[in-house]
Amino acid sequence: MNKILFIDNTAHHLYGQLHHLNALRSAGYIVEVLVPDDGRYFNKLENLGFHCHNNITSWRGVNPVQELGLLLLLRRIIRKIQPNLICSFTIKPNLYAAIITRQLKIPIITNITGLGTLFMRKKLHARFAVALYRYAFKNVSQVFFQNSDDFKYIQQLNILNNETIVEVLPGSGVDLNGFPYIAIAKDSSVGVTFLYSGRLIRDKGIYELIKAFKIVKSKFPQVKLKFIGNYFPANPSAISPAQVQQWVSDGVIEYLGMVDNVVEVIAGIDCMILPSYREGMPRSLLEASSMGKPIITVDSIGCKDVIEDGVTGFLAKVKDVSTLADVMIKFIELPFDKKVEMGLNGRRKMEREFDQTIVVNKYLEVVNKLLRQSN
Repeated sequence: MNKILFIDNTAHHLYGQLHHLNALRSAGYIVEVLVPDDGRYFNKLENLGFHCHNNITSWRGVNPVQELGLLLLLRRIIRKIQPNLICSFTIKPNLYAAIITRQLKIPIITNITGLGTLFMRKKLHARFAVALYRYAFKNVSQVFFQNSDDFKYIQQLNILNNETIVEVLPGSGVDLNGFPYIAIAKDSSVGVTFLYSGRLIRDKGIYELIKAFKIVKSKFPQVKLKFIGNYFPANPSAISPAQVQQWVSDGVIEYLGMVDNVVEVIAGIDCMILPSYREGMPRSLLEASSMGKPIITVDSIGCKDVIEDGVTGFLAKVKDVSTLADVMIKFIELPFDKKVEMGLNGRRKMEREFDQTIVVNKYLEVVNKLLRQSN
C-alpha cells in the first residue's frame, strides 16, 4: 500500500488541510504527517488516527548552520519513513522537501500557499529567495498555486522547469457544509462587530487595521473589533503579546486567542476583515463568505481574488489607513438588507468558485497519476 507523507511548518496549518488527509486515506492510502508538536493540533491529528512524526521541533530560524542541520535531519526522517509520495505546504517545508525528494527520487506535490516575507523585503533577500527556489524546484513533480499572481510571478522568474506540472487552485477551498450559510441575524446598525482572524504579524496589515478602527470608533463608539489568532515570535514582522494586550487594555480590540469554535465566532459577527499585504488565498475570508458574512479586504495579491468589490464586501487600498477606515464606515452605514444581500452574494461565490471538493478532487487526480508513474 502506498504511503503519503504530509509536511508542514505547523500542526495548526496542516489541520486546516484535513480534507486532503481524509480524502487520501479514504482512497486507500497510508497517510502520515510530519509537523512540530504544538501540544494541541498535533494531538488532534493523532486522535484522528494519523501517524504523526515530531522529529522536527521547529521550522523557524535563519542561522545557516542550523538550517543545514535541519535539512540533513529532514533527509534522515524521510529516508526512515520511506514515503512513496510527499505533499508539502508553506515555504521552508516546500523548499527543503523539494531538495531532498530530488536526491531520493520521490515524487512531490508542493503547494505554494504564499510567497512570504522574503519577496516583500530587501532586494538582497528577494534575490536569495529566487536562487533558492530555482535550485529546490528544479525537478519538482507538481506545483499547486493558490492564486494566479504568485504563479505569474514565479513564471516570470523562470524558477520552474518545463517538465513541472503547474496548476492554480482556488486556495484550499472552503468546506461549504462545515461553514454553513448563516446570514446576519440582526440589524446591528452602529454596533457592528468586525473580526480579524489570522496570525498576529505586521504583514497582515494589523497596524493599519488598528489605526483605521480607531478612526471608525471615534465616529461609532459601539463598534467592536475582535481578534482570533496566534503569536509568531520568530517571524520578522511578529507582533508581541505585550502590544496585543495593550490594545485590549485600551479598549481597542477583544482578543479571543486561538479558538476551536471558529464557526460559532463567525456566526456572531457582522463582517470579516483582513488588510494583509500579501496572501496565498486567505482562508478566513473564504470561511466568512461561506457563512454569508460580508468581508472587507485590500487590493493585494491573494486577497483581491476572494472578493467582488461592492458585491460580496468592500475593497480598500493595501497599507492605506484612510481607505480602510472609509470602507469600514461605508459598511456600517449600509442598510441592513444590503448587508444581508452582500453576504448571500458571498455564499454564492463560494459555491461557484471555492468549493473544497474542487481542490480535493484535483489532489486525488494528481496523487493517483504520480504514483502510477513511479510504480
